[in-house]
Amino acid sequence: MELLILGAGYLGAAMAARALQAGDRVTLADNWWATERSQLEGLEAEGATVVTADIRERSQVDPLVAAADKVVLLAAQASRPLSESDPDYTEETNLTGVRRVAQSVAAGGCPPVVFGSSLHVYGPGLAGEVGPGTPYGEQGDLAHLSKIYGELALTMFAQAAPFDLAIARLGIVYGPSPVEHDRPESQTVIDRFRRQAAAGEELTLDDGGKATIGAVHVDDAARILLGLPGEPGVSAVNLAADTLTVADVAALAQGEEPAGGAACRFTSPFDYEHSVASYLAS
Repeated sequence: MELLILGAGYLGAAMAARALQAGDRVTLADNWWATERSQLEGLEAEGATVVTADIRERSQVDPLVAAADKVVLLAAQASRPLSESDPDYTEETNLTGVRRVAQSVAAGGCPPVVFGSSLHVYGPGLAGEVGPGTPYGEQGDLAHLSKIYGELALTMFAQAAPFDLAIARLGIVYGPSPVEHDRPESQTVIDRFRRQAAAGEELTLDDGGKATIGAVHVDDAARILLGLPGEPGVSAVNLAADTLTVADVAALAQGEEPAGGAACRFTSPFDYEHSVASYLAS
């Protein structure tokens, strides 16, 4: 299989490593805005093709899509702080870029597409079980608001073309990957608390850590994404092995018993090999 991964960062690199081990041919494409090209040298040595391409430019994306048997769209500006400091880049990438990839797929043989979305599309104030049928919720930043547009735009093109589309609503992804980012705004709370606890630093909890999050280890996320789409047409799934509060993450990072009290539970149809508790205890 010719696998095209648009977005050669943290999760894309982990997917590429797994796909190469399975014998797939992998092309990793990125514009190197958040990831350094040199971080992909290890995967190149293992057989990945690494190219420079920006999803905002159809001329750069079209030939890659035309040669692909499956497209994984992970390229995005995903940071809330960066969406506030550079809203134009966020919108150009997460809105225009996603639409242009959809157009490219529709014009280039209609390979199946896997889109990396976010549990944040459900918004705040959740209760009970939260699954793909839960409506979109209120948004507080452009990075997460744009995921709703991405889902809807891709769905529109997928139904018209048609092509198969799997929307993967990812929880917080954590764990080691061939590509990792050192900037604080690019680190998830789970890995950040793990490092801070190991260094004996105080863990800061906004609003007492009451916020409920979903979480998935990068190995599980990569494995599951490589198996999508799992059905024809347009589908949406949650990727979350754990639902817990930020305070629970802090307690686990410090070797303490979590209090629990998550306000909701993100439902997911997959089996997971990792948990936040086992990761933070290791």
